[in-house]
Amino acid sequence: MKIIFYDVEHGSCCHIITPNGKHILIDVGSKSDSSIVDYINRKYYFGCGGNIDELIITHPHEDHIYDLPKLYRVLPPRVLYRPKAAFDIVPTLDSAMHKEIADCANRMNRSYNQPVSTEQAPTNELINGGVKFETIEPDEVWCTKKDLNTFSCIIILSYAGYKFVLTGDNPATILHNMVTTNYQNICSKIKDATVLLAPHHGRSNEFCPEFFRCTNPQLTVVSDKSIVHGTQGDTSKLYKGRGAHLCGQDRYVLTTRNDGTISFDISAGNCIVSWGQEGY
Repeated sequence: MKIIFYDVEHGSCCHIITPNGKHILIDVGSKSDSSIVDYINRKYYFGCGGNIDELIITHPHEDHIYDLPKLYRVLPPRVLYRPKAAFDIVPTLDSAMHKEIADCANRMNRSYNQPVSTEQAPTNELINGGVKFETIEPDEVWCTKKDLNTFSCIIILSYAGYKFVLTGDNPATILHNMVTTNYQNICSKIKDATVLLAPHHGRSNEFCPEFFRCTNPQLTVVSDKSIVHGTQGDTSKLYKGRGAHLCGQDRYVLTTRNDGTISFDISAGNCIVSWGQEGY
């Protein structure tokens, strides 16, 4: 399995390539001047008529769906997973581009309305090469359309003894509720992760100590850009987990801001970590 955290500046886009070649995206943020969909299309030679096997939208804030219109045109996902209660969404700004993003998200939410059986889902480990996916959606009583972050789901990937806990822009209050009530048995599901994708781009004002202690990751990945929010300043201190020795250094946090696109190549008993500014 390969899992790639693309450097999409302040947004988020995670690409999972399963052992048998299925392509699953979790969110589809993008740099404003360089389409992530164009990059994926070139890199993996989808060509005319290709498809992403599944798109998982943690929540429909623009920085997590920025390149959705192009994805729908160029590599339309066979399966779409999203928090349906968060829709319809409205454009963040009154411009053609922002309207296009919101219109596309709403159109896809309406058109992807046929249920997908567990046996057919790309996230089914029996047909994706053995990658186990678990998704935990917040209790609907915690969610409000006044703050789309509250709809953010948590995805847990397990393969060959490695575990990845991927978040959206989950508020600390909801993470606290989940862990302290052991919501949907979350504590055992996220415990002792290999990698945590930090909630809300690592902002310290959304750091939940109970959630982080339970996850207890070796490494935390932060998808962010140059610090524009003062609350990002303490990220590396807050998210200091078990650590890993990488390239002669003890590392606890990797950030797309400093490290570029971050990749994990996983096979039985082996996890190779790489990062850099080359490519996307």
